[in-house]
Amino acid sequence: MKRCQILRSLFLGIASLSAQAGEPFNSCPSKAFLVQDTTARLYGVNLVSGNAPELTSDMGTNSKVNGFGFSVHDRYLYGWGYEAGSLVRIGVDYQVEPLSLINNPGGNYYVGDVSVQENAYYFYKKGASSGLYRVPLDETSSEYLEVSKITDGSALNLTIFDFAFHPDTHLAYSVDKNGDLHRIDVNSGTSISLGNVGQSGTFGAVYFDVEGTFYISRNKDGHIFRINVANSNPTAELFALGPNSGNNDGARCATAPLIDEDDTAIDFGDAPTSYGLTLADNGARHEFDATGLYLGSIVNGESTPKAVDDSDDGVQFITGLEVGLDTLMLVTSSSVGYLNAWFDWNQNGEFDNSEQAVISKSLVAGENHILLEVPNNALVGSTWMRFRVTENPTVTANGGVSNGEVEDYQQNITDPGMSTTYYPGASSWVSLAYEDLWPETGDYDFNDVVLNYRTTVNKVGSNVIRYVIEGELNAVGAGYHNGFAVRFKNLPSGYVNTSLIRHEIGGVIQSGIALESGRSEAILIVIPDTKTVYSSACTYFRTNGCESDPKISFKITLPLSTFIDSSIAPLGLLDPFIFAVNGFAHGDYVNINNARSWEVHLKNKEPTEAFDLNLLTLEDDASNVESGFYYQTENGLPWAMEVGVNWSHPKENVDLIIAYPLFNSFARSSGVDNSLWFNSPDSSKVINN
Repeated sequence: MKRCQILRSLFLGIASLSAQAGEPFNSCPSKAFLVQDTTARLYGVNLVSGNAPELTSDMGTNSKVNGFGFSVHDRYLYGWGYEAGSLVRIGVDYQVEPLSLINNPGGNYYVGDVSVQENAYYFYKKGASSGLYRVPLDETSSEYLEVSKITDGSALNLTIFDFAFHPDTHLAYSVDKNGDLHRIDVNSGTSISLGNVGQSGTFGAVYFDVEGTFYISRNKDGHIFRINVANSNPTAELFALGPNSGNNDGARCATAPLIDEDDTAIDFGDAPTSYGLTLADNGARHEFDATGLYLGSIVNGESTPKAVDDSDDGVQFITGLEVGLDTLMLVTSSSVGYLNAWFDWNQNGEFDNSEQAVISKSLVAGENHILLEVPNNALVGSTWMRFRVTENPTVTANGGVSNGEVEDYQQNITDPGMSTTYYPGASSWVSLAYEDLWPETGDYDFNDVVLNYRTTVNKVGSNVIRYVIEGELNAVGAGYHNGFAVRFKNLPSGYVNTSLIRHEIGGVIQSGIALESGRSEAILIVIPDTKTVYSSACTYFRTNGCESDPKISFKITLPLSTFIDSSIAPLGLLDPFIFAVNGFAHGDYVNINNARSWEVHLKNKEPTEAFDLNLLTLEDDASNVESGFYYQTENGLPWAMEVGVNWSHPKENVDLIIAYPLFNSFARSSGVDNSLWFNSPDSSKVINN
């Protein structure tokens, strides 16, 4: 016993001297580490994109480093150094520091990791002469660097090439060469097979993120797959295209998020969520290089996807998309590369494998003309398409790539016999702003509900066959619960083909029926309750202090089963309005059990059949039914406005007349004076949209 204590003291002294050579990493990095080659080279891996820049080609060793793991306890990397034949530690200088082990079992090992729950390194090799071992890494422990064997390698007989510890449990995971997922209890030295993940090969580098999602990297092609280990049927989903190697081992801080909040080197798509947008749904993304390969004249990035990407400028549609006909596109590329593109022809909200319309098209630097045929079975209406330019010819509609760019576009597919009209235009909006204190003027800040808005009307001959309502929720500055709806005046609700209505909020398909039941006229409930569709750290949405919250998109298609002649059909702006939500208080004049009977429309638009006419002329309202005057004060001021620009709404509790000094004379003159009042705000009083 005394001799062991002397040896341990000697080893601790050597280890202490060695530790001074390299300092630990400053933080728990979101990027992973990858060590490759027979003479170790270290790379930093962005699992989001698969990009893996070299960190160093000289790690201070002439051989391999394997069994790689990151310690959250002291922020060092640990692995098995083949030259030292022992455990090595690697700090921020990326240099190998051999550590002298007590009871070193001999040989070399390529499976290892540091536990998150325990400050100890575990390494493994199958076979009766090897096994699963534990090495304490706590320098204050009496067992520091003393190897103990947990189980024999013939009892724990796994053909694996790396394992990683789950961030929340003391369990390690790995995928063997046949694709079987194993959960390893390092305390007992036993394992459980959780099922086959659908991919096989040598997975020499595996990782966890803070959410408990497991990532495996295949040596031969560098493909990085994502696995939900908690799923009863775990499946490997292609997540990113990383570097390939014959010798591969990975490590990552398992308590770090997958991407840093300030990381703007990733270009995401911006189609609705159902097409694959965020990291959670493995959306399309590229780690871009502003001097490298991209589409158009500009590319930019963000840590999370934006609803609108102002850098999508690489694809122009020279001709329209018409069913059964060819369409010509002009694609501009910054340099040579490959283009792949997907079109949602069946409008199911996904890019199906059969919908890849451009496959590995070689691009030259500059302009490229591409002709493609719109299928005969393509559905008429607005749909999405995704273009990805990469250095390699093969890529899927989703997942990460270490170069290039993704651009998503929304375009309208028409039938050759169909015409389309837009209000105000195919690519422009009007802004709608509402005050919800009617019949009182209240604070009159016009930010209670603010939206961008556009309508589309499809016609065959003179018959209207379809409407589309789309836009963005820009602001909710109201304490009350308000819904947003559109009335189709004089269009019988029975003319609507309810089975084909498509309703999206925030890119998510809504399951309910948007057509309001029990009404003679068609009324679409676009947003049932504006206060329930957003999450914000502020009391309100996109008002003071939360100006940068992303806008929330909405879209409804309203196909008709009985067509209506355009001479009598509702057209143009239609009749958008807000209403009170049943079950919530909405002022002294609203019955909480029939709150829907309260509405606010644009000036001189009459209310719907659901409205309680007894509310007219109360308080500040000066409506006059006989004269056709609705929703205005005796001075002509409205409670709702249409503005023909992407309008900057007033800040909370700032009167519209204070924010826009010219508005008062515009309203009093019935629109004769200062018709462009909305272009002259007091910039300190508005939220810039």
